[in-house]
Amino acid sequence: AFHDTTDQTPTAINTPKAITYNATDLSAGVSLGTPTSRIYVNRAGSYNFQFSLQLITTNATDKQVYIWARINGVDVANSASQVTIGGATNHAYIAAWNFVLKMNTNDYFELMWAVDNTNMRIDAQVATAFCPAIPSVIMTVSCNIGA
Repeated sequence: AFHDTTDQTPTAINTPKAITYNATDLSAGVSLGTPTSRIYVNRAGSYNFQFSLQLITTNATDKQVYIWARINGVDVANSASQVTIGGATNHAYIAAWNFVLKMNTNDYFELMWAVDNTNMRIDAQVATAFCPAIPSVIMTVSCNIGA
């Protein structure tokens, strides 16, 4: 299980960007690599990559966010989804789903994103008096089936 405690912002429209992590919560057979967008597996099998992103808009214009899977630097066919972010400034949305993917020993997974409008971010928030901090990204990985 991994998460990130920083805001992640798009650098340009229609430009793929890998989502990064800055903390490991629990790790057995799966680890962060360099760069920290890479999640390595230490044995072959079918892996469930489950994530949530805290998306926030910084203006009222609708935005399209594209999210997909990549293995060893290659986009996974038919893995992309599109989410429309809109409404008033600072409206938050959660994008959360999973990918079950066949991985080989020492393969790495990356969660990718791109936007058609840079007025949004994957948002982290500090703890408040009534709730814990909100990571920008939470990723859990489990090996479901042996090779």
